Amino acid sequence: MYASICFLALSSVIHAEPGGPKKRVILEYELGDNLQYPLYCKVGDINKSSWKRSDVPISAGEYVFDNKKYSLDDKSPPEYNLKLKKSLLKNDAGKYSCTEGSKEIKIYILIAKESASIPKHSESSIYSMLGDTVNLWCNATGYPEPTVTWYAYQQTGSGEKLESIGISGNMLGIRNISQSCNTIYQCQAINSYRMKKPVVKNITLRVDFIPDVSVGIKLNGKEILNGGSVLGRKKDRVVLSCSIYAVPPPNVTWSRDNVTIGTYHHVNSAIEKSSNTDNFLYELKTKALETKIGITVTLDFTLDADYTFASYHCDAENEVGSNRKTVKIKHVQKR
Repeated sequence: MYASICFLALSSVIHAEPGGPKKRVILEYELGDNLQYPLYCKVGDINKSSWKRSDVPISAGEYVFDNKKYSLDDKSPPEYNLKLKKSLLKNDAGKYSCTEGSKEIKIYILIAKESASIPKHSESSIYSMLGDTVNLWCNATGYPEPTVTWYAYQQTGSGEKLESIGISGNMLGIRNISQSCNTIYQCQAINSYRMKKPVVKNITLRVDFIPDVSVGIKLNGKEILNGGSVLGRKKDRVVLSCSIYAVPPPNVTWSRDNVTIGTYHHVNSAIEKSSNTDNFLYELKTKALETKIGITVTLDFTLDADYTFASYHCDAENEVGSNRKTVKIKHVQKR
């Protein structure tokens, strides 16, 4: 599971109903509906009573501030009922309260039914460093409250694949971020109101870190496992493969002792070779690794001169820092 790599921690946003323990009625409606019945309320003195939507007055006593939209029921006291005269829109949702003096008598919560949606302006890229804690927000809205499920693109032998993380909620928390968390995350939101497919949002998480460098060695086609030192003789074929994992992408330079052989520039994915004629014998190649954050820069050459027996350095550098790995090739007459 991806969660075991990135230490995913779930937090959900709970939408609590406004208000305290007073008697309330929740009314669900579809856009364009008309309320079949008024909002009922019984009071002792109409002159001391009022209706409010949130904190905005609708009526005071028998006076209605917006009589094109609202009216009071014609029934006599103690009933003080509010009618909504027009078809209901999304912005008609909210809290409607009937009060007498300073006391709330009845509360109605009007909720518009809506398919799940995710705001287009919500953040789609997050930048972080190793060890950070990051919260990825889906910000899905709708009623009934959407179910939000999280996925991540993972690298497989056949390419990228979208896999479920096994976590639900409007916010995905990732703590103690590692290199493996560099990927695109996707939240999918769906509810039961006129939806067959979920809406989706992709969030790219970039975890910046110093280049992680390793060098593989082949001598005459055979892999050498002893790391930083190789025994060779003239006419031996050497392949040094410098593998780098880094974010942001690095520039990579191969050098012999203090002499530059060539540099790979990530901006244009091009190799700039040294102008030194002694270095023409070296062949430089690049190859992308299975993950997007990795590349291999290979140095291929023959030990055909004394100066080729030397220390070879692979240097990788990005905006976060730099790293070097060295292989020393020693000249021996016999093996």
